[in-house]
Amino acid sequence: MSRSRNQLTASDMPRRTRSKLLGMKSIELDEDQDGNDEDELLVLKDVTIKFRVMKSHIVTHAYPNIYTIEEVKKDISKKFQVPTKFLMLRENSSEKPLEDSSRLFDVCDNDFGIIDVDLELVEGAREENIRLEPQVYYNNFSLPDIITVRIPADGTEMEGRVSRDLVVEIENQAIIKPFVGGYVDKTTKAEYHDAFTQTGPPLERIKFDGILSRDTQTVEEKAIEIDTPRDQATINYGDAIEHSYSSKYTDRVIIARKYESYDEMTKRIDLVSKVKLIQRNFRRYMWQKFIKESATEWRRLQKEQKRREIKRTKARQDEYRKECIVKTFPKTKQDFDALYAQVQMWKENELKQICEKYSGAPKIAEMNMLLDKEVQLLNGIDRQRQILQEEAKKARNEQILKKLGDPVKWVGYNSLTIQMDTLRNQRARYLTNYYRKLADETQGTQERITLLNRLSDVIAKEVHPAVNETLFDRERQLLLCNVKEAGLDLLRKRQLPLLMDIISTDVTKEYNEQKPKTRLCKTCTRVRSIARFPLDTRQTSASICERCVDLPGPAVDIAIYRSILRSIRRDERKRGALSSFAFIIQDNDIKHIVENIWHGHSAISNATNRAELRLPRWDTRSDWAPWNCICLTESEARAHLKIINLELYYEKSIIKNIKNKHALSKSAFKQLREIDQIFVESGTWWQIGLNANNQN
Repeated sequence: MSRSRNQLTASDMPRRTRSKLLGMKSIELDEDQDGNDEDELLVLKDVTIKFRVMKSHIVTHAYPNIYTIEEVKKDISKKFQVPTKFLMLRENSSEKPLEDSSRLFDVCDNDFGIIDVDLELVEGAREENIRLEPQVYYNNFSLPDIITVRIPADGTEMEGRVSRDLVVEIENQAIIKPFVGGYVDKTTKAEYHDAFTQTGPPLERIKFDGILSRDTQTVEEKAIEIDTPRDQATINYGDAIEHSYSSKYTDRVIIARKYESYDEMTKRIDLVSKVKLIQRNFRRYMWQKFIKESATEWRRLQKEQKRREIKRTKARQDEYRKECIVKTFPKTKQDFDALYAQVQMWKENELKQICEKYSGAPKIAEMNMLLDKEVQLLNGIDRQRQILQEEAKKARNEQILKKLGDPVKWVGYNSLTIQMDTLRNQRARYLTNYYRKLADETQGTQERITLLNRLSDVIAKEVHPAVNETLFDRERQLLLCNVKEAGLDLLRKRQLPLLMDIISTDVTKEYNEQKPKTRLCKTCTRVRSIARFPLDTRQTSASICERCVDLPGPAVDIAIYRSILRSIRRDERKRGALSSFAFIIQDNDIKHIVENIWHGHSAISNATNRAELRLPRWDTRSDWAPWNCICLTESEARAHLKIINLELYYEKSIIKNIKNKHALSKSAFKQLREIDQIFVESGTWWQIGLNANNQN
């Protein structure tokens, strides 16, 4: 450590220290100078520079005040690993950069020796992809060997005393750690040292007794008894007093008191009153504990009830939102049924109002207007339905064509996927191009004629029963006769199914593939696929197709009854009753139960809102069945499922009414057990009107 002064001269400082402060540049003084030269002092002070990097990071360094800006930039460029030519130093209060020839004592204008500058890059640095990374600086950071410490002046000193700077040189002397034993891991070859291999005192202060141990900085404590194990008297032996007794402060002196009888002692102790006091306080404690537990449970139930109410409200909102979306953009058959049902409901309300307000000729006029509006609404729904059917048909044809054109794939040796492009796939892709061109309606007349000529030549080579038809020749002749395209729509609609049938037919097989299983509908006398016959548990066989089922009666929104059926099946799954009749009963059966047996209202509150009705179990200990259910609202159903003894909660009249409903259900669904047995054993119920939606 160097000595401290207010001002240090070049002659007072050691040669090594001066070289370090001046950036390895020594200061040469003439040795033959006389004593008067001592008055010429070379003032060497350290200046602290605060570098602001990217306006957010601050880096601080100390430099001698005779350093130039160029030397500072060279030093800081090494730490940031950036070329010096791309760096620029600028004071915070000035927009002009500092000149390289300026020295620090010219730039520093305060008494504290601190310069605040911004470290920035020149404009050409971004093109060279050069950045100032603080992390690079911290990785290369090292503690300086010499620092300047400013010691403030003491207030008690004489006036005029100023603070002084103390130049401190830091010595880095690492101690030598002795090796007192260790071991080497046979697997990783890592060497582990014991005991004093951790950082400790210098080597000369260590007392090593030659014992090798793995104990590292541990202390073992032992308890030693220095007093007598119990309080006892001490006998002193001496010349003055022999065998004298020395009392201790813990000894008790017993003094005889007046005789006390047992009754007097019992009265004084009063054990009964103390026991009563303990019991009273204990009962008070138990009562307070019970109140706290009850209050906690009540708060928990209130929170749980609030959470459930929020969940139900959100579910109702989601259901209402979904219903609005479905009615605005219908896609499935059930969506259109809901629209038809809504139109029917609107018609019934309008008829009711017309009958109440009008009579005679005005009534007939209103009836005619209502009929016209109904026809317009039904036509609009039917047009939307036809558009969706056409789009679905086009999408289905595209999927079929893509599937026919894909190569054959299989998993071969070593789990490798192998693809084979057969002649059939190539033929399908070739004909698919013509199919898409034929479906394009933006072609001109000449382009259409050219396409029909090429397609006729291609089709003539195909082996297909419909190849002899001259649909393409007809359109070509009509186009040559300048027939308008509006009159060719029907002809073009017949061409696309023909070409689709030719593409999907396998030329390697004979055109006598086995046809799907069909059945005759007793209502419309049409032969349809067996999958087009819906399942009805109240009939002995599937004899009416799905088209004829929708004809009789007004349209009904079946989505409400499907929701009731889903809630029944969900509850049965939770109870583990997988053999329940709820999994073979269908939407129409639920509609029959709600409308014809329970007459569309709750058995307790007579609520008629179909969206809130549910069909829970009547007896919770038995599986669900049409003769083991009750029509209730959602809140009533939750309370009903918690009841075990029904006779204690329901009146005899209500129970009798419910039993009558169950008898009607047994009569209406008498074939349910037989159908269940037949379908389960034969497995044919998978083919009759059931799909993934019906099985939920």
